[in-house]
Parts: sequence; structure tokens; C-alpha cells
Amino acid sequence: MLLPAVAFAEENEDPAIIVTGVADRQLLLDAPTDTGSRLGLTARETPAIVDILSERQIREFGARTNVEALNRAPGVTSSLPATSPGVPTMRGFTGGSVGLLYDGVRVATPGIFSRASDSWLYERIEILKGPASVLYGEGALAGAINLIPKSPRLGRTSLAALASYGSFDTVRLAGDVNLPLGDRAAVRGVGSFGRTSGFVDDTDSELLAASVGLLLTPADRLTIHVAADYNEDDYDTADYGTPLIPAAVARNPSNAATGPGGLVIDRALRDTNFNVADGVLDSQTLWLRSRLTYELSDQLTLSNHLSRFHSDRRFINAEIFSYNSGTGLIDRTTGIITHDIDYLVERPSISGDVEIGGLRNRFAIGAEFSNLEFATRRYFSTTTSVDPFAPVRGTFPGGSGAPLPPINSTAQVKVSSVFAENALNLTPEWLLAGGARYDWIDFSRRIAPATQIDRDYGALSWRVGTVYDVLPKVQLFAQYSRAIVPVGNFLLLSLANARFDLTTGESVEAGLKSSFWNDRIDLTLAAYHIAQDNIVTRDPNDPTLSVQGGRQSSRGVELSLSAAVTSRLRVDANWTWLDAEFDELVEAGGISRAGNTPPRIPQTVANLFAFYSFDSIPLTLSAGLRHAGGFYTDNANSIRAKGHTTIDAAIGYRFAFGELTLRGRNLTDAFYVDYSDVSTTQFQVGAPRSVEISLQTRF
Repeated sequence: MLLPAVAFAEENEDPAIIVTGVADRQLLLDAPTDTGSRLGLTARETPAIVDILSERQIREFGARTNVEALNRAPGVTSSLPATSPGVPTMRGFTGGSVGLLYDGVRVATPGIFSRASDSWLYERIEILKGPASVLYGEGALAGAINLIPKSPRLGRTSLAALASYGSFDTVRLAGDVNLPLGDRAAVRGVGSFGRTSGFVDDTDSELLAASVGLLLTPADRLTIHVAADYNEDDYDTADYGTPLIPAAVARNPSNAATGPGGLVIDRALRDTNFNVADGVLDSQTLWLRSRLTYELSDQLTLSNHLSRFHSDRRFINAEIFSYNSGTGLIDRTTGIITHDIDYLVERPSISGDVEIGGLRNRFAIGAEFSNLEFATRRYFSTTTSVDPFAPVRGTFPGGSGAPLPPINSTAQVKVSSVFAENALNLTPEWLLAGGARYDWIDFSRRIAPATQIDRDYGALSWRVGTVYDVLPKVQLFAQYSRAIVPVGNFLLLSLANARFDLTTGESVEAGLKSSFWNDRIDLTLAAYHIAQDNIVTRDPNDPTLSVQGGRQSSRGVELSLSAAVTSRLRVDANWTWLDAEFDELVEAGGISRAGNTPPRIPQTVANLFAFYSFDSIPLTLSAGLRHAGGFYTDNANSIRAKGHTTIDAAIGYRFAFGELTLRGRNLTDAFYVDYSDVSTTQFQVGAPRSVEISLQTRF
């Protein structure tokens, strides 16, 4: 965990975020957020929970990547599987039900797009809880996560740099320069490089990122922002996880994960790599972004967002590992997967802040057009089996197993949308907000040599909510919303699933947002219920047939607190309890899974952080505790990962030119596992105890 930012760090903080000066607590409830609406509402005014992880908080929590940052947010869990790093769970749903945004622009099919990236790149991360299809289209049933990169600022020169070294030969270097170009322009360059040898054998990896942005104000009412962001990752022989093995075979059995027949995770395999020795996992991604804002008058603003995304990725590995009780070996499958992704998004809109009959009314109307093109090559086979305790990993493909026929496919998803939002102050204390969005989706996929899938969809999403000021800084809110989710990933949608309609979701949420004790405490509390209808199930009268008609739901409570206990001590805490289940799901053989918990969903998630700055010496201390509850990996709930708790701590000394920090993670050396995304009986083992020393400077 990093420490509270020192005073000179305020030069680079988001000017929209207020700092109280009491234990350096930020008033994030009063920060405007574009993620919760396009109306300029603050987090307090939005009739939903919008969690903000500011640049300062990300540093304080010690989050080196977007994945680590999300794991500090209320109610969010985000793992680091090799196939889809950073795909989160939230409010009882995961995968295609959690929307992903980059600088406010929706990213289609997050499971394909998601990658781990250095948190240094981001000004803040905003998380909108609950259905967000009304803002961002299909696939945002549980909420949306907005990664907001650093952008240029007018009128000031600033420089920041970071260098760190830690366990597992981990190096991190980063820089950030903002330069004004006269009174009406500024340019900003941000870059980072990180490498690690990893705690698992032969799992070296590198992350490289660079961003250049230009801000222009050629006229008083016109603002133009253009940027180019490049990200590259290279995991070489990536860790694809550790398989369950019989307890009788394990040399140091644990209950971190268990399965039927006495299967366990063996501590002795914590640092064992089962991938082939020449595995490849890498990607190169380029985002080109532009945003134009023109104030037509004091009340009306025209804006346009235009973005283009391109990414090339390769996965050439042994991926799925399973224990063979007959041979006592680990059997391995292999695969070649390539992705060629091109995505274009155009979003014009007009917004206003006007009076209607003496009442304040904020509105936004607009359209969105996107074109997603995807090409993939997929080839699967098997390779040699290996001794679990002395694997001779070999090279790709290395085996004699009969390969499956290669799958070469292309897909195109065209989406045209119109949307409208409105927030009307019925009184100065009572806000009524609502919105609607209609999507026309044109989907096509070709699977070589002769399979062609074409399908059109149309769907309406909407929400209505209200916020009432009980006191100036005590708000009650409630919201009802409807959302849409496809039955599977559009880019890999099968011919069988393409015949199904979009699933629908609805949510009811109510809660409280409050600041009190002279703004020394922020508190949010929310209770919710989300249901998804028409998921794919089996016909109860003929289990050989797949039909729509299943249902899954979740209900939960989220509590978040930030408190300046004294002028030197701050405590941040959050706690989430949820109950997620399949209300109706029949699988092959007519087996009902009703009442079971969907995979990857923990019942509880909690974080507790404390930060203390001494008065007489420039020394700061911090400590943090994170708890993630247990989860299942299969619909039958027969394979379970146990919950875990980790503790971090840090000590830092401030100099005139920066801050030197010594940081420890997982100080109790807890042994735990996380989701792997490739097999129900295969898990990512959590990192052991580690230390790191870093120097951060700002001018």
C-alpha cells in the first residue's frame, strides 16, 4: 500500500476533487462525474452509487495496476487470469454483465478487451454501480467501470516521476510531464515501464505504456482534446494456474480450494509453472481519442467524442491442466489464439442547463455509432503430460494428440443508438432524474469454411431515479432501471446461441449518501436487487434442448466510509454483502441448479485502510486489510475457493524533492487462490509476502 500523498502532490490532483486539509481527506461525493450521467451531476446528485478512486487514493492504496485498484473499491473483485486480466465481478455478476469504459467511451465485449495496465496512467477510476445500459448499451447489467487517463491542463508546468524495486525482481519506472503552450494550449506526456520475474517459475513479464495528449482552446467557448495511448504487454511463459490434485497425492495439501473426491490445492506447487517453455502471451494496443466541446450559449453545450481502438494479441500456450488419476500425471491442452480487433466509436450530443417554469432542468440528448471488427484464429490440441512435482514442460506443441480442426472466424458488430437523459429539480432539495436509450445492433459472424451468422437486435434500456436532500449534505436516493445483455460474447457467438434474443435485466436500488462532522466523514449506504431474465437454460420437458427462460438474481448491501478521525489520522473502509443465485436454471440431464451461486461470486468483500502522518517529523504510516469471500467455479457448487484476507503496510519519509516509501504486501504470507478463467479445477495462486521500496517526486 502506498502512503497519503504529500502536500506538493496537490499540484497534479484533479481540480474537480476537493481536499479538506483534515488528514488530507478528499470530498469525492462532491466531485462531478461523467460516468454516472452526462448531465454534469456530482456523485452526491446521482441516484445511484458512483465510487471514485482518485489518483491520490490509488497511490495511497499501493495499487500498481488497474486490477489492484479495482480490488480496493467497494464490492468489486478483479483477478489476473492470463486469458482475460482484469475482468471484474460486481453486484453478483461478472463477464459480459460489467461494462468497461475508457475515458467515458464504451468498450464492447469487455472480456476480450480487458488487459492489466499501470495505474500511473490514470487520473481516476470511476465505478457506476447497477444497470448502466441506459448510458452505455448492452452488457452493463451490474454496472460500468470507467478508466480515465491523465489529460493536459492549461496554465501550469508540472513534472512527476516514480522509480521502485521489489521482490521477484520487480522494477517500475514512470514519468508524467505537463507543459503549457501559451495561454490556450497544453501538452501532456505520460509513460510507464514495469517488469517482473514473478513468483512462479519462468514467468517474466513486461508492461509498457505511453500517452500523449494535446489540449486546445482556440476560442473562448471551444475546447479540443486529442490523445494517443499505446499499451504493450508481454507475459512470455505466463502462469495459467495450478490444478486441483488428490489430497493423498499432495505433498503439502491446503484447503485454499477444494473439489469432489478429495481434490485440493497443493502448497508445494505454489511456484510451479505447467505452461510450455516457449509459451507466448502478448498484446499491442493503440487508442486514438478526440473530444470537442463547444458552448453554444451559457446554457447549451455541443460535444463530440470520436475514438478508434486497435489491438493485436497472441496466445500460444499450454492452458488447461488436469490431474490424471490413472497415470499420476498432469494432462495438458494447448492452443493458438490470435485476436485482431478494430473498433470505431462516434458519439455526438448536446446538453443543457436551463429553467423550466422556474425549475432547474439539466438534459442531454445524443446518438452513438460504433463499428467493431474482429478476426481470430483458434487451434486446440494436447501436449505431453508432466509430473506434477518435476514437470518437463517441453515446447509447443510437443505432443502427439490429435488436434481439433482450426477455427478461423471474423465478426462484425455495428451499433446505432439514440439516448436522452434529464434531471429536473422539483424543488431545490428534490431531484427527479431519468433516461432512455435505444440500440439497433447488426451482428454478423463468419466461421470458415462456410458458416455464416447474421442477426439484428433492437432493445430499449431506461431508468428513473430520485434524490432528496434531507439536509444539505444528507441525501436519500432510489432508482429503478432496465438493462440488456447478450446471451454470450458477440465476437465468439455460436450458431446455436445466435438464435436467442438479448436477455433483459432489472434493478431496484435505494440508499443514503451523507457528509457530516464538518465534512470529516463521508458515508454511503445502498441496498439493491438485480435480476436477469431469459438466460439460456434447458427445456424442463426435453433437457436435450436449450431454450431461453432461465433467471439469475442478486441482492446485497454496500457500505462505504471515509473518516478524518483526527487531523493526522484517516480511516477508509468498505463492506459488501451479497446473495446471488440461479432462480431458474436447468442443465444437461435435467439437473436443476436453482438456489446455487453463480461462479466467481463471493458473498462478502471488505477493505479497511488507516493512514497516519506525524506532526513533528515528515513520517507517514499506513496499513490496509482486504478480505474477499469464498466463491465457486461451477454451477453445481461442487468446486470452491476459500475466502482470504491479506494485510499490507507501508512507512514513508518525505524529503523536499519527494517521498521514499518502504512497502510490504501480504505480510502474513497468506496462501490463497483466485479465478483462472480456463478450467473449473484450475486456480491462480495468490502472490506470497513481498516488499518494495519506491521513490516518487513531483515538481
